[in-house]
Amino acid sequence: MAKRLNPGVAVAGITIAALVGVGFLAVQAANSAPENRGIARTSTPTPSGASGAPVAPVYVPPAVPANSGTGKRVVYSLKDSHVWLVDEAERMLREYPVAAAPIKPQPGTFQVTLKKEEAQTGSDGLRITYSVRFGAVQGVPLGFAATDTPLEQIDGGAKPGPSPTGTARPRTSAPPAKQSAGIRSKPDDGVALWNFAPVGTPVIVVP
Repeated sequence: MAKRLNPGVAVAGITIAALVGVGFLAVQAANSAPENRGIARTSTPTPSGASGAPVAPVYVPPAVPANSGTGKRVVYSLKDSHVWLVDEAERMLREYPVAAAPIKPQPGTFQVTLKKEEAQTGSDGLRITYSVRFGAVQGVPLGFAATDTPLEQIDGGAKPGPSPTGTARPRTSAPPAKQSAGIRSKPDDGVALWNFAPVGTPVIVVP
């Protein structure tokens, strides 16, 4: 006759087996945990801007000078060698640097009197296009025109901007300019002015 298994012994055996199984699973989890934790740290997204890369400065266009009239007009600053195109609603449509002429006008209000799109040689000896004349100074034609010559190379012209390293660029001048009252701009700016200002458009020259 077979012996009956003591219930207490059976329960104890089941408990021991369960504990052994739990221990085995715990050992497996412990062995794999460091690797999983390492992957999680590596895959954590880097916050934007935390790489230390330099952020390019945002260009803020200079405001239209105060006391420069109202309505549609061209504003030219002698001190800043800068031009603004302003529409009837007082919105600045465009602004850009220019190369000032050796002969400068007095501050005041002028009007566009003559326009010529074709290429010609200016009073300063430069090849110019899209001429917009608005008067004369000392008998010399006064006006804006576009040129392919870099502005910083025009004698008495645009202020030298910063170099990519942040230091000021030395000005490299072309041969001394002739008696000229021609204000020079880059080609695309000259085209913009040509399209914006028909004959009769006010030109406000400020100090």
